[in-house]
Amino acid sequence: MEKKVSIVIPAYNGGDLLIRMLDSLCGQTFGDFELIVVDDGSTDDTALRLARYAEKEPRLRNYTVPNGGPARARNFGIRKAEGQYLYLCDADDLPEPQLLERLTAEMDKGADLAACGFIEEREENGRVVSSTPFSAGSVRCESHGEFLEALPGLMEKQLMYVNWNKMYRMDIIRREKTAFTEEYASCEDRLFNLAYFPFVEKFTLLEEPLFRYYVREGSLNGKFLPSRYQSLECFDRVLADLYREGGRLTPQVQAANARIFLKGVVACIMSLRHDSCRLTRGEKRAFLQDILQSESLKNARGNLAGGIHFKLISAVLGTKSTGLSSLLGWAADTAGRLLPGLLRKLKHRS
Repeated sequence: MEKKVSIVIPAYNGGDLLIRMLDSLCGQTFGDFELIVVDDGSTDDTALRLARYAEKEPRLRNYTVPNGGPARARNFGIRKAEGQYLYLCDADDLPEPQLLERLTAEMDKGADLAACGFIEEREENGRVVSSTPFSAGSVRCESHGEFLEALPGLMEKQLMYVNWNKMYRMDIIRREKTAFTEEYASCEDRLFNLAYFPFVEKFTLLEEPLFRYYVREGSLNGKFLPSRYQSLECFDRVLADLYREGGRLTPQVQAANARIFLKGVVACIMSLRHDSCRLTRGEKRAFLQDILQSESLKNARGNLAGGIHFKLISAVLGTKSTGLSSLLGWAADTAGRLLPGLLRKLKHRS
């Protein structure tokens, strides 16, 4: 029989964290779902663990595909999905027990998209060092216009980028052939959402933080990815097109988009300091020069309005100095390590 919800999870060398996630999902207060886990060519015992788990959990359907990244694995899982609604998450986070029940209830009321607040847990050496709630109160939109009106503020509060705090309608995804962009190794969740957002009429945001997102050493969150800036530019263009087509690309929205873009630029610069970055000093300089000379950054700086910290960031980037930009990345990285709470607050601010 068709299940109400299809849950799709990509897994790569998931280990105990994957099992913890499966236990959490299978212990939800809502149980009418199919659980699709796509093993993305793991090199550990993930396939064996999934096979053993499937023996005791009939809702689990596990597949193994050649390693191609989480976007490709998610697309594979979505093609296998048979449910009415779609829920997407990663293998190493944790939903609260009522997550599926609460989101499904909103979808059953007619929402095209349901979302909730979440808590970001930052771990070091296996210990949580900071917990930051991300929420914006309860929001209900009854038309696409209302949704676009609410979107800029929700974007700036970090609530509309990710997949794992949302539930989607499979009929919209099938009809519009919505899929993850496999071209980039980052931003694919944001781009998936932007491909879905044009078809959202009714939207609900639940205030409660019903998901715990973990930032750990080795996560993709801060890693250097060569195409990271290109994916940020793509996101910025598609986001502007969404507002433009809906007649909502006002100066205020452009300013909000500019602040989002500048945050992304700083993240790109910070990633040059990550252990995963193997660029030489000259290659780092060239990477920065490409960013500093881009039309996207010029447009963002031209549209900017906001707090003093954004003006400072814009001023530094406006010098087009790779040295000053590197110093900006160092300062942001140092603040993130020594004062994670301060950096989280700055991410919240507009």
